[in-house]
Amino acid sequence: MNISPISTKKDIKEFHQLPYIVNQNNKKWIPHIKQEVENIFHPKKNFFHQYGEIERFIVRENKQPIGRIAVFFDRRKFNKEPQPTGGVGFFECINNQECANLLFEKSCEWLKKKNVKAMDGPINFGERDRYWGLLIEGFENHTVYGQNYNPKYYKNLFENFGFKKYFNQHVYCKDLSIPYPEKFYERANRIITREKIHFQHMKNYDFKKYGEYFTKIYNEAWQTHHGFKEMKTEKAVKMFQKMKKIIDKRLIWFGFYEKTPICFFIGIPDPNQYFKFINGNLNTIGKIKFMIYKTIKSPTICSGMVFGVIPKFQKLGMESALADIVTKNILKVGYTHVMQTWIGDFNPKMIKICENFFGSDIHQKLTTYRYLFDKKAKFIPHPII
Repeated sequence: MNISPISTKKDIKEFHQLPYIVNQNNKKWIPHIKQEVENIFHPKKNFFHQYGEIERFIVRENKQPIGRIAVFFDRRKFNKEPQPTGGVGFFECINNQECANLLFEKSCEWLKKKNVKAMDGPINFGERDRYWGLLIEGFENHTVYGQNYNPKYYKNLFENFGFKKYFNQHVYCKDLSIPYPEKFYERANRIITREKIHFQHMKNYDFKKYGEYFTKIYNEAWQTHHGFKEMKTEKAVKMFQKMKKIIDKRLIWFGFYEKTPICFFIGIPDPNQYFKFINGNLNTIGKIKFMIYKTIKSPTICSGMVFGVIPKFQKLGMESALADIVTKNILKVGYTHVMQTWIGDFNPKMIKICENFFGSDIHQKLTTYRYLFDKKAKFIPHPII
């Protein structure tokens, strides 16, 4: 058994083969798109490279790949954590603790040379809306696009090495055929019956107009959040443009007070409903398959990306009104479930909204672990916000 850095085309090919080796008998597993995963490691395609460094390693036994990992750090986190913290991700390994330990030890060694004191994993060298966390519950359920899926034994591989739970993140599912709690409709009706308030979904691809709606609401609604940075309309426009191939205009809603945008719901048809048929390869053939299945198979699962209400209209029932309008309309066109991803257990307010307010159920649960290099250091879980 030996470990080496990824440096050749053969290494890269085997790096992408490993998830198929590990999950070959698992019918619930939907592979990530390998082109998207590979983009993480290219500076021109992943702007996080300007803030940090990344390396990946592969373990072989008898010349056959049996484990892989990526290790990285983001300089911007150095001043935000009690100790400089790096990360590991894209971990795949056969059920062998020795192989897992070799991958983790190599990652520790690499990070220590960068003066890093701890590592989180499995996480992404990029935004945390994808490739983040270790699946620990809900293996039998559908996995939405961008979420990790792994064998059950991975939990033991991480914890036996010494990783401890930093936080859990929940994936919630709302079955739209099940009514909301009674108080939900009382709050919704208070808003819906007001003459100056109205709702509409995206009608066309005028992304500049909708980008302006989005950023106005976003900047007002998120300005009190820790680490808030004002979003420019250009960024919102690029977000919509990037989603254009999978956008269903009936899933993007805005609420208005007279002509002023005051709330939004942004959803997309979950791409994994189609990606499960292309086996993780979005090459020319994969793109053709994607378009064919997208044409002949109507989506039933909506991935709720984000919703927001400007402060002036919060706690008045606007959230209920928006959810009620969206639910009634998307049920008519065939959607049956809405997924809400990445709800951290350190955010009890959002958990309360998902469970008590919307009546959603936990669909899957993932864990983000932390490993401290100093064994005597006190382990502190993610603080409650």
